[in-house]
Amino acid sequence: MVVDAIRSRRLRGALGCWAAAAFAIALWDLATNGFYFRVFGIRVSSWEAHKPFLHVVIAATLALWLRDRDADVASWRSMPRWSRRAAAIAAAASMFIAVHFGIFAAAAADAYGYVSQAALWASRHLTVAEPLAHAVPALGASVAPLGYRLATTPGSIVPTYASGFPLLMALASAIAGPSAVYYVVPICSGMLVWLTYLLAERVAGPRTAIVATVLVACSPIVLFQSFEPMSDIPAAMWWTAAWLLALSGGRAAAPAAGLLTSAAILTRPNLAPLALVLAIAVMTRHPRIERGAWFALGVIPGCLAVAAINRMLYGSPLTSGYGSLGGLFAWSQFWTNARRYPVWLLQSHSPIVFLALVAPLVTRAEPEASATTAETRRCGALMLAFAGALFLSYLFYLPFDSWTYLRFLLPAIPLLLILAASVIVTTVSRLPEHFRGTTIVLVCALLACWYVYRAQGLGVFKVAAGERRCVAVGEYLRHALPENGVVVSRLQSGSLRFYGHRSTVRWDWLGPERLDDVLEILRGAGYVPYILLEDHEEREFRERFGRHSAVGRIDWPASMTYYGGVVVRVYSPDDRIRYLRGERILTRAIPGG
Repeated sequence: MVVDAIRSRRLRGALGCWAAAAFAIALWDLATNGFYFRVFGIRVSSWEAHKPFLHVVIAATLALWLRDRDADVASWRSMPRWSRRAAAIAAAASMFIAVHFGIFAAAAADAYGYVSQAALWASRHLTVAEPLAHAVPALGASVAPLGYRLATTPGSIVPTYASGFPLLMALASAIAGPSAVYYVVPICSGMLVWLTYLLAERVAGPRTAIVATVLVACSPIVLFQSFEPMSDIPAAMWWTAAWLLALSGGRAAAPAAGLLTSAAILTRPNLAPLALVLAIAVMTRHPRIERGAWFALGVIPGCLAVAAINRMLYGSPLTSGYGSLGGLFAWSQFWTNARRYPVWLLQSHSPIVFLALVAPLVTRAEPEASATTAETRRCGALMLAFAGALFLSYLFYLPFDSWTYLRFLLPAIPLLLILAASVIVTTVSRLPEHFRGTTIVLVCALLACWYVYRAQGLGVFKVAAGERRCVAVGEYLRHALPENGVVVSRLQSGSLRFYGHRSTVRWDWLGPERLDDVLEILRGAGYVPYILLEDHEEREFRERFGRHSAVGRIDWPASMTYYGGVVVRVYSPDDRIRYLRGERILTRAIPGG
């Protein structure tokens, strides 16, 4: 027996070293895109993080099973003691990964819209004078870049995105400087992971909580959005925090839950109806009427703030920056969205996520949980109602064709994964005790590895590299274009203003027959027009304008080409005449980072 125990300890030690080494290699692969070298002529390399992660899972699971066998089910019983520390590590890792892979730039449409609006809040002037709107009023709404629209004040533009997230960024900027705006989402990502643990621990227990925490931290959509300076992660964080307090006791919990819901509404106003589900959750505790009233008082400031901002920017409390509801919602869009969102959820989170649907029927509260089984199931039903209401709110919304728009459902993702985790833990608790801890760790690790692998396959970890083009192109054009240069663009219409300091005209706001007229109007007003197109935009540009305009055919060499993950070209319409005369057009090539 003594010899067997010694052998078991040695084997566990070897497996532990194997797991630690594989984990270090996996982290190195994620951070540096792998390594390659030779030792005595033998090639040693690692490029894909999911492979060493699989070694971590195998080695750690075997070591844990040997320990449980020898130590009388130690891991299952000790899991509640170390689960909080593990959740804290997961939250810290989430912040670190978000910083490492994050987009620290006002790139494309959404990032520019939020970052620039944060600067406007910091300056306390939300209306921006637009020289083109003054000089060339015939251009109409096309002078406003993505993320902005014409103001009620003539000659000005105003932001279209909700103000909650920019206000948070403006606060960070006031505290730590302008670059701090890019750290808001990574911090919110870590908070979302930590709040998931606290909510799951309260609803079901610590074992469910650690499984849900790991799944949320590794969720492809959570990872993807944690890299983007956008409002989706902050909105999910506010809703999760509101859920935690809504289910808590104490006199301050209900009004605090209402204030957190206010922050969520200010961040994403279209989700205000979800507060009704939170109100029901608040009123599951006594005294019900009093708690409901305090919660409602907490929600009111957010609704009033949204109404006041809408009135100030758009002229009416009921008008948003996106325009009328009729242009955004339609009955005809139901079936398209009803098919896409569940498929995206399945493809990115595996069928495990749909275990949430049976959670209110089968889940049992863990012995260490503060809730009873009846309370756990009741909370599960409310969480499903919240997820269903969120899903319903987007069923009639504009349809999109990219899985990344699963971000609209982010406030429900932690809830669904908590419910799925509770079903997993309830099922595992029926196994013999010496298998439980190992099974939980194995399932959790395999799902986490699959999520990371899936995220890698979807290009999540490469998103920052692709967005660098907006910075590189904008900074180049700031020096290359004349001061009176105006760029006809679409996707980069905002980042060109931010980094290039040049006015833009959105070509997607121009009628198919108007391109030549717009170019002549700009020239007549003393401006020099240019056209900027990303490679995937060129075909659409030609199809839109090519039949009505020779310039719209884009049949001459670009004056600048950026080569990266996405190719970007800048054309000077004046070069077309020179090119047709036989002159050589030199193209400046900018290599991508």
